[in-house]
Amino acid sequence: MAVSKALAAWTELNDRQQGTLAIIFGLDQAAEEAHRAAGASGEFDKRPASVWRAIDFAQEPSGLGLTRMQERLDFRGWHSQGNGATVAALVDRGLITRGQRVTAFGWMITVTLTRAGRAAARAGTSTMPTRTPKPALSERSWEALALLWMANQRGGLLRWGRSATIDRRLIEAHVPPLAERSTGALGYRITERGREFFREHYAVHVATYPDVRAPHPDGEAAEPWPAAADAILLRHRAYYRALCAQWQAARDAQQAAEAEATVTAPDLPEVLPASVRAQSAERHELWCETARRRAELAGAHVTDLARRAEVAARAYAVATLAAFRAATAGTNPLAVLEPPGETDSWDGRPLAPPPETGIHAIDAAAKKLHTAAVGTPLRRRGPAPKRRARHASADAGPPPGDALDTLAEFLRGYVEGGALTRRMYPAGG
Repeated sequence: MAVSKALAAWTELNDRQQGTLAIIFGLDQAAEEAHRAAGASGEFDKRPASVWRAIDFAQEPSGLGLTRMQERLDFRGWHSQGNGATVAALVDRGLITRGQRVTAFGWMITVTLTRAGRAAARAGTSTMPTRTPKPALSERSWEALALLWMANQRGGLLRWGRSATIDRRLIEAHVPPLAERSTGALGYRITERGREFFREHYAVHVATYPDVRAPHPDGEAAEPWPAAADAILLRHRAYYRALCAQWQAARDAQQAAEAEATVTAPDLPEVLPASVRAQSAERHELWCETARRRAELAGAHVTDLARRAEVAARAYAVATLAAFRAATAGTNPLAVLEPPGETDSWDGRPLAPPPETGIHAIDAAAKKLHTAAVGTPLRRRGPAPKRRARHASADAGPPPGDALDTLAEFLRGYVEGGALTRRMYPAGG
């Protein structure tokens, strides 16, 4: 498979450089959306793109607070030390430019994506296939049209007072218009052309905007992904996590009992008779003995529940891999999915890697998570992020099957609701 120049530029970066470029790209797209929204509402920003696209990176002198870019880098585990070198590496590769502007306390270092940098970031982070048909509407406009469609299906109006999106994007920008204002009650309704447009452009728009609720124009039965498949995957997830909760409860009970078993006997006043002192010692010994027995019982439960959770996690991963393959191939997932069930046997067959979708952002992450789940993590490129400490006990490790669960959750997030099927086959539907 030929690799585009933009994707090649992305893959040449190490992990930290990719993460930094992705953050810059996200802020750049947010600025673009804000600029577009302001224009749609009549508040036109006449500044050149080189100004409004510039992203604040770091205040000089330092110590005057974090920029949004620094906050996002910090959240990812990449703290201030090393960020300057990473930005310099991106400048050297022609993916960003660096500038500065004067502030009340000094100056602000800014970064701006170049055309090559924007293309590289889009190729590396996009979850849509290449050559996907371009949607005719923005996400907000498509959401408004979907709401109009649903209101029409209910036999009523979309009771909005005034909508710049509907007025400018669905009425004024289309001939004939996709919507119209109600002449009686306050609100909007979809036009005949709007209903045709919704049906014609449905597949491409739901593939591009999977987070927008938009019912299939031919009804629920025409959806490309059966809801029963999602229900089976959620049952696998719930079964595994319920076992993990019991494993954690048994582990906590074991640790508490072990601590009780080692408690020293209380110091008693010498004035007490020997028989009374003996009573206290007898009670203490019984307390310690029952604690030891409780610790042994809980320890046996920990071992058993860990095995059960590992088996359940593997079954969850196998199920999501099967669903992912079905979504990639455009086949019915119900033909390969089975609900979870108690089993005492471990499936020793190799966990086959997920098929490639041709979408780099999905395939690269899926490969990393799969190799980690089967015990052979990929070599990291660049220094590892310093992750934030979790609020947990010092000796608390991950639950059994955690890497398998992480892989399964990643894959399920893409197949859920038919999102990957629509991305892979945007012209279908």
